[in-house]
Parts: sequence; C-alpha cells; structure tokens
Amino acid sequence: MARRPGYRARWRYWFDNTMSRGTTGLIGWLALASFLLIAVVTAAIELVTLGDGDKRVHPLLLLWQTFITTFSLSAPQDGDWPVLVMWFVLALGGIFVAGALIGLLTTGMHRRLEQLRKGRSLVIERNHTVILGWSDQIYTLISELVHANQSRGKTAIAILADQDKIFMEDRVEHRIPDTGKTRLVFRTGSPLDLTDLEMVNLNEARSIIVLSPDNVSEEDADAFAIKVLLAINKGPAFRGRPHHVVASVRDSRNRAVANLAGGDAIVLDGDDISARLIVQTARQSKLSVVYQDLFDFGGDEIYMMSEPSLVGKQFGQTLQAYRKACPIGILGHDGKTTLNPPMDTVIGPADQLVILAEDDSKITLSPRTFPIDETAILHGVRGPAAPESTLILGWNARAERIIEQLDVYVADGSTVDIVTDRQDADTVASTMAPRLHHLLIRSKFGDIRDRDVLASLDVATFNNVILLSDDQLDPLTADSRVLVTLLHLRDLLAAGGSASSIVSEMRDDRDRALAQLTKADDFVVSEQLVSLLMTQISENKHLKSVFDDLFDPEGAEIYIRPSTYYLRQQPGFTFATAVEAAKRRGEVAIGYRIAEPGDGHGVVLNPDKELPMPAVDRLIVLSTG
Repeated sequence: MARRPGYRARWRYWFDNTMSRGTTGLIGWLALASFLLIAVVTAAIELVTLGDGDKRVHPLLLLWQTFITTFSLSAPQDGDWPVLVMWFVLALGGIFVAGALIGLLTTGMHRRLEQLRKGRSLVIERNHTVILGWSDQIYTLISELVHANQSRGKTAIAILADQDKIFMEDRVEHRIPDTGKTRLVFRTGSPLDLTDLEMVNLNEARSIIVLSPDNVSEEDADAFAIKVLLAINKGPAFRGRPHHVVASVRDSRNRAVANLAGGDAIVLDGDDISARLIVQTARQSKLSVVYQDLFDFGGDEIYMMSEPSLVGKQFGQTLQAYRKACPIGILGHDGKTTLNPPMDTVIGPADQLVILAEDDSKITLSPRTFPIDETAILHGVRGPAAPESTLILGWNARAERIIEQLDVYVADGSTVDIVTDRQDADTVASTMAPRLHHLLIRSKFGDIRDRDVLASLDVATFNNVILLSDDQLDPLTADSRVLVTLLHLRDLLAAGGSASSIVSEMRDDRDRALAQLTKADDFVVSEQLVSLLMTQISENKHLKSVFDDLFDPEGAEIYIRPSTYYLRQQPGFTFATAVEAAKRRGEVAIGYRIAEPGDGHGVVLNPDKELPMPAVDRLIVLSTG
C-alpha cells in the first residue's frame, strides 16, 4: 500500500505551488514575513519597556514606528540597550524586506516588458487588415495597404508571425519608414495556433491575408497556407463567422485542397498567374507597365460603381460618359464580372460598372458630350497572325506552364527554343511535344551565363525572349545569374542593332532596380505581382473576377496595338476619338503609348478625354481577340 505523504511534505508542496505563481506569490510571502517581523519586534519592545512608564509608547504608535523603520532602514539613536537591539534586528530585517521587494518589483516589471516586447497581448483593433505569416512579400503588402488606406483615415495592419516582434518592427521600419495614417501592430505567435490567432482579433478584421513562408519547398509553403485556412474556417473561435480571406498557393495541384480548407476564402494560383503574365508581357512590349499600374495602388485602380442614370443604356454609351474614367466592364448581380462585353449590352438595375480611374472621387459623370473627329477614325484590318519564335533561357517549375500558355496564343508554325543547363528540361520538353497544338518545341543544353553560348543562338532573330529564374537555387544566386545573362543579352542585341523585347523573371523585388540598368523592356517579378494581386483583392473581393477575366485566354485581355488600326497617323486627336474608334471595333480603349517617350516607358492610362493626345504609336485596348 502506498505511503501517504506526511504533513511536512504536504505543507512543502503547498508552499512550492504558491511560490511558483511568480511575482504575485513572492510578494504575498514577503508581505507575510514583513508582518510577522513587525509584529514580533513590536511585541518585544512592548515587553522590554513594560516596567518603564515614562518611556512607554502607545502600542498603535509603536506599531507604526516599527513599520516605518522596517522600510526606511532608520532607527532611534538612543534608549536602553535591549530596545536598541530590537531596533537593530528590525533594521536588519528591513534591509532584507526592502531589498527583496525591490528585486521582485524589478523582476516583475522586466517580465512584463519582456511580454510586451514579444508581442503577446490582445489586439483590440476593428476594421483592420490582418497578415498571417512572414516572407519578403510582406513589404509589398504593407506598402500597398498603406497607399490604400490614405483615403480611409486612421486604420491598422496587424501582423502575426513566428518571428521576434523587435525583428519584425526593425525590418519593416527600414524598408517602409513612413506608414502615414496606418498603424502597424506586430504580434509574435504561430498562425497555426488557434490561441495565437485570437490575439489579432480576426472576427473584427476587414480582411485577412495568408502569407506563405520563404526558403521552404512549394509543398511546405502550400501546406502552411492550407493549415492556416483550415484554422480560420474550422476553428471553434471563428467557425460560422464571415471572413474575407485571401491566400495563394505555389503548386496548382494544391489549389482545390486549399479551397476546401478555406471555405469562402479566395485562393490564388501563384504559378498559373505568373506563367500567364510572363507569356502576355513577352509577346507585347510594355504590357508589364500596364499591369503594374493596374495592380498597385499608386496609379489608376479598378472600381465598381452603381450609376442609376445609366441603367437601361447600352454599355457602348457608357464609354463616353466620364471625362477622367474608363468603363471597362460590368459586374452582374450574380457577382460575375464581364470585361469588354458586347457594346449593345444593356445595363441592368442591379448591375455595377467596372471602371478604371485614378481615384473613386474622380468618377463623376461628364455634364457634356465629347467631340469626335470622324475624319481621324480608320478601319484598319489586321492580317492573319504570323508564326512567332520564342527563346526561353533557363528553367524552373513554371516553364512547363509558360509553354502551355504560349501554345494557346501563338499561330500555327510557331517555335519555342529552350536553352538551359538543367537536365530535367529536355525530359519535360519531350513529354510536352505531343500535347502542343501550335508550337514546335526544341531544347538545347548550355550555360546561359556563357557569352559564347548566347552568341551562338542569334538572339536578335527571335520575336520573344524569356529569361527564367532557377527555382532550385536561393533567390540571391538565381537573380544574380539572371542579371549576368541579361547584361550579355543586351550587349549582344545592341551590337547587332536589335531592340528585341526581353522578359526577365526576378524572385526578389530589390533586384529589379538593378535589372532596370540593363534597359530591358519588361520585367516580371513573380512573387511581387502575386502580392499586389492579393492586396487588391483583400480590399475588394470582386476584383478576383476581374483578374480571372484578364488572365483567361478566352476572356477579354489587354492588347497594345498599332494606332494605325484605329486612327490616322497625326497628333492632335482627343482620347475621346480614340475611344470611339476602338468601340467601333468592339474594343475598349484605356490608354496609349507615346511614339518617342524619351527616357520613360511612354505608357499613359486613363487620359483625359478632352485633351489632345501627343504623337502615339500604340493604343492600349481591352479586346476579346
């Protein structure tokens, strides 16, 4: 039979439990010890002076004196030796009590400050944006959200990540020193922990962005996003509550699982979006400038607006209804967006116009019509699409998707040549060849950093050049290889007098500034563009439908076409005339490109319809083909 613990053991166990409660328990024991010390010394002095009526002090006054002496560390300088001994004992005890109390208070304050430094307190913000996770994409997200919040007033962004709070604050302050009216709140914790998720007050958030970590495999990154979505959607603290959640996966095969885990969450396919953007920008010079303007909050943005005065009118009639805004589509009552609908589509009472504008305050109906120069409008006929030749330098997991997308756009007889030092590229090219409808695929082994290899390719003869970042290397090394190759390419093209367009894929946005020194036409920073899309959709969930239409080969897309298809080759026409010319071809004009831009890119979106255009060589239009 087990032996029951004795009284002493039980008392010791109870004492240990009270001591383990931290500062509160220790101060309690210290107060008890102080009370006993004061009581014992007071009683002793009272006994010693019991026979001396002249020197006796009232017991309550004596108790007060002993209490003061304990914490002031001072004692009477004269009196009988027995009394002085009692005061001395009390002073020694006071030293112990005061020292212990100061130490405990200091330790308690330090622990509290340490908890605050770690960011473990509850966030009580409302209508704020929550970012769950940490990666290099966070700087783009925060920067864009700060822009978006400028017209909203004071608001907050709460970041929950498994990082030190001071580290996060220092990194963000270094990259984004001015956050304007937006307050940043950092909390240290795991987005996979239900208790930690409650710290950032998800139920009161305007939107939630799930950010996958860097420097992990695609499988691990997507697993993190799926688990976080599952915690938000199925967690007991959040179940049944509407949340506007935006996340992305890197592997298309994981998107269906992420949608199941996230419920109503919007899940973007990062690889698919990147592949589509690379193909579209490779085939049209300066298209990446247009996308950059549409995706960030610094330029023109896409809004949804109800306009009762336009209900019952055809979509084509709305194109000239605004002086400084461009209607580009219709958001139906079912939540589906149609860009560049047929011009005779009637605007319904529950429909909203999808409008490109600098700011929603600029979306006002024009009180007058804009003059159209009929003599300037042409009806040029585009000839059949010619075969295209594309050169892909480098290889990564997106390359197969890029080739599949390219095959959708190009005409019969087109070719794609792959040059890389990765052995898996030739295997993938061989398996893809039977599936391609318009492309002839060829692969060649070679180091794309070798100038002799590049010179042997005769790069100037290709219509499109795509330079990919190797995903088997770390971002710094991969981008360095891209930059080296890009420098060689530009030098070879300049020597041959060619101005071929080059699309370079960068994994780190900071490397884009260096790449611009090579004067390449277009750059696609894949993760940065996905970050911009996530930010836009977090502010307006209906934009998901807009971007789906833009990236779908079967939907409306942005084209940069020769202005001679639409207008006579002379300056001075207003943009209203260009809008009318595009309308007669079933297209929506949203901007133009200046013929001789000088040092800039020359792209102008959403110009004033009343102002004359300079000499332009391209119109930027939305078209279904």
